Amino acid sequence: MGSLGRFALLLALIASGYAVVMGVVGARGRREDVVRSAEGGIKGAMVALTGAAFALIWALLTKDFSLEYVASYTSKSLSVFYTVGAFWAGQAGSLLLWAWTLSMSAALVIRHNRYRNRDLMPWVTVVLGVTIFFFTFLVLFHASPFTELSFTPADGSGLNPLLQNYGQWIHPVTLYLGFVGFTIPFAFAIAALITGRLGDRWIRSVRKWTLWSWILLTAGILFGARWAYVELGWGGYWAWDPVENASLLPWLVATAYLHSAVVQEKRGLMKVWNVGLVAATFSLSVFGTFLTRSGVISSVHAFAESTMGPLLIGFTLLSVAVTIGLVVWRLPLLRASGRFGAVVSRESSFLLTNLILVAMTAVVLWGTIYPLVMQAARGIKAQVGPPFFQALMVPLAIALMITVGVCPLLAWRHQRADHLRRYFTIPLSAGAVTAGVTILLTGFSHIGVVVILALGAFVMATVVEEVWRGYRARRTLHGEGRFRAVRNLFGLTPRRYGGPLVHAGMVLLVIGIALNVAYKQETKGVLAIGQTAKIGGYTVLLESLTPEQEPSHFQVVGVFRVTDAEGKDLGTIRAEQAFYDNDQQVTEVGMRSTPAADLYIVLNGYDMSAGIANVDMFIEPAVFWLWLGMAIVLMGGVIAAWPRRANMMARDPETERALDELVLAPGGGPGEEVAP
Repeated sequence: MGSLGRFALLLALIASGYAVVMGVVGARGRREDVVRSAEGGIKGAMVALTGAAFALIWALLTKDFSLEYVASYTSKSLSVFYTVGAFWAGQAGSLLLWAWTLSMSAALVIRHNRYRNRDLMPWVTVVLGVTIFFFTFLVLFHASPFTELSFTPADGSGLNPLLQNYGQWIHPVTLYLGFVGFTIPFAFAIAALITGRLGDRWIRSVRKWTLWSWILLTAGILFGARWAYVELGWGGYWAWDPVENASLLPWLVATAYLHSAVVQEKRGLMKVWNVGLVAATFSLSVFGTFLTRSGVISSVHAFAESTMGPLLIGFTLLSVAVTIGLVVWRLPLLRASGRFGAVVSRESSFLLTNLILVAMTAVVLWGTIYPLVMQAARGIKAQVGPPFFQALMVPLAIALMITVGVCPLLAWRHQRADHLRRYFTIPLSAGAVTAGVTILLTGFSHIGVVVILALGAFVMATVVEEVWRGYRARRTLHGEGRFRAVRNLFGLTPRRYGGPLVHAGMVLLVIGIALNVAYKQETKGVLAIGQTAKIGGYTVLLESLTPEQEPSHFQVVGVFRVTDAEGKDLGTIRAEQAFYDNDQQVTEVGMRSTPAADLYIVLNGYDMSAGIANVDMFIEPAVFWLWLGMAIVLMGGVIAAWPRRANMMARDPETERALDELVLAPGGGPGEEVAP
C-alpha cells in the first residue's frame, strides 16, 4: 500500500501541475480545447488523490504496521470506527485529507461550470491547480503517510484516547471542509481580477460555495467547543488557544464577506472590500494550517515541529501579494457603480458590521501572533491569555449585536422617520423591558450581562418582527394556511429568512457565554467515600470509588449522589479517570445538565486504600443555551444555503412583486404594508 499511495500522490502532483500549465496556455491563447484539457488535469488529480486516500484507508483497516503512520495512530484493539478516523488524526493524514477534499471540490466546480463562466474558468482552474499542487507536494515530500518503517512492529501505538470521541468524526472533517471550500471563491475572485470581469457575477457564482463553507467551518468550531467541554475535563469550551484562534480568524472574515457581498449585489458597492475579504479568508485558512502544522506554537491541538512551516507561510504571503498586485492593477474597474445612501441606511449598517468583524479579526490575529513576534524579534517567550481577548472582544461583540439588530430594520439608500418609529418601537421596548427586569433580579453587579441580555432581546424582537411580516404577507396575499405559509416562507425565500435564524442562534450563543462567564462557580477538594460537598445549591456525596478493567484501559469510576437545596434526590453522576497502556491518562467528565446550568464533576485523582478522591466541581450556567444557539445557527445556515423550491420559477412575477411590497418598502427595507 505504501508504494501504491506514493505513486498515486506523484500522479496527482503531475496532473495538477499539468492543469496549471495548460490553464495558462489556454487562457492566453483563448483555446477552449486546451482549457478543457486543463480541467481534465484537475479531474485526474482528483482520481489520483482518491486512490491515495483509499490506499491509506486500506492500510489502516488492515493494520499495516509497516507504515509509520499506521503504527503511530492505530492498534489491533482499536475499533473500526476510530481506525478510519485515524486517517486525519496525524499531520500527514490531515494534509492528505485537505488535498483530497480540495481536489473533489475543484472537480465539482469544473463540472458545475462546464457551460457557464467559461471566461473565468481558465484562471479558476489555474488557481485550483496551484493550490492542489502545493498541498500534494507537502504530503509527498514533507509529511507522507506512506513512509515505511525499517521493521514491522507487532502492534501499533494506538489512537490518542482524547481522539476516541464522536467529535473526531465531526470537528476535524467539517473544519477542513470549511477551510478547503474557501479556495473556490478565492479562485473566482482571482479569475475575475485577471479577466477584468469585476461585476457581481463571480460573487453570485460562488454564493452557495461560500455559504456552505461557512456553515461547515461554523460546525467545526462549535463541535470542537462541545468536544473540549465534554472530554478535556477543565470546565470550559474555549480558551483562546492559538489553534482555536486559527479557525476563528477565517470565520470572522468570511462572515464579514457574506454580509458585504449582499451590498455589492444590491447596490454595486464594496467591490475592493469583497475581493480583499475573499483573499483574506483563504490566506487565513492557510495561515491556520501553518500555526497547527509548523510546530511554532505549543498547543493541545498542534502537531509536532516540521519542515513545512516556511513553505506554508510563504504560500500565505504569496497569495496576499498576488491579490494586492491584481487589485492595484484593476483598481479603475473596481470603482463602485453606486453610492452609499444616508448614514442611517442598510448599506451603511452593513459597512459598520464589516468594520467591527475586521476589528475582531485584527484583535485575534495580533493576540495569536504576538508571542511569535516577540520570540523572533527579542527572544522573549511571551504569552497572551484570555484577559487580553476578553477586554477587547467583549465591547466589539456588543457593538456587533447592535448592528445585527439594527440592520434588518433599515431601508436601502435612505430611511424615513416614520419607518424608524414604526419598526424600532417593538425591539427597543423589548430591550428596555429585559434590561429593567434583569436589573430588578440581579442588580448592577454584572452590568455587562444586563447590556447583553437587553441587546439580545432587541435582536430577537427584530428577528421575530421580520419573520412575522413575511409570514403575514404570505397569508394576506395568497390566503395560505399557517403551515403552508411557514413552509413557503423558508422554502421559497431561504436565503432571506435563514439569515435571521442565524442571528437568533448567535444571540443565544452570546447570551449563554455571558451568563456562563458571569455566574460560573468552581470548587476543588478531596472527598472521602460518604463525605459531601456543597456547590450552587447542590449537595454532592461521594458514594463509591470502583476500579474497572476494560479491554483497552484501566479506569476508576467515582459515583456521586446529588441532592438539591430541599434535599430532593436528583440521582447519581458517574465520573471516570482512565489509564491506557501507553501511559496516557484521560478523564471522563460526569454531568447533570438542565436548561439553567450544568453540574460538572471531574475525578482528578484517587487513593483507593484510603477511599478518597480529588474532585473538581463546576456549576456551568446557561451552557444549554450555548448549545441550543449552536444548533439554531447551523439550522439557519442550512436553510439559507438550501436551493429554492423549483416551483418558484413558475409563479406569477406580478404576484411576486406584490408579495415583496407587502414586506419591503420600495427601497428594499422595511416599509408600509399595502392593502390586500
